Amino acid sequence: MRTILCALLLTSNAIACDYKSDDEVKFEGYIESVRLIDKKVYPYVDDTRICTMHIESRIEGEWYPSKSKYIFGSEMSEDTACSLAENRAKVKVMREKLPEKLTSKRNLSCNLTTVRNSCKIIYMNVEMPMVGTQRVKLKTCEE
Repeated sequence: MRTILCALLLTSNAIACDYKSDDEVKFEGYIESVRLIDKKVYPYVDDTRICTMHIESRIEGEWYPSKSKYIFGSEMSEDTACSLAENRAKVKVMREKLPEKLTSKRNLSCNLTTVRNSCKIIYMNVEMPMVGTQRVKLKTCEE
């Protein structure tokens, strides 16, 4: 889920809003079984290694090949890295062979409790010594 904070400006006041988006992808089907064709682990760059997996996945009675790899360092075990490579290969097959269902939720929540200032313009005739009568513009605002 991701959250974005936005501010909408109305006159001199701001309204704070939270925008939330939650997307979910579901595959409409499943992998019935998986068979391992080839698995290799070898040195990669510097002190990293790479696990490459070649599998076949059965979906609705048909076998589909897929390959993937995972680069890992000394802090991760070979079994964990190869498991992640296998999962990537499975997802690749599922994306190609199964329909996806995307559900999305959007929520915009704003704080409308901030009161906007209400202002009025008033014109007055004012008598000024040595100048005479002048028309004066006066702006008044409620707080």
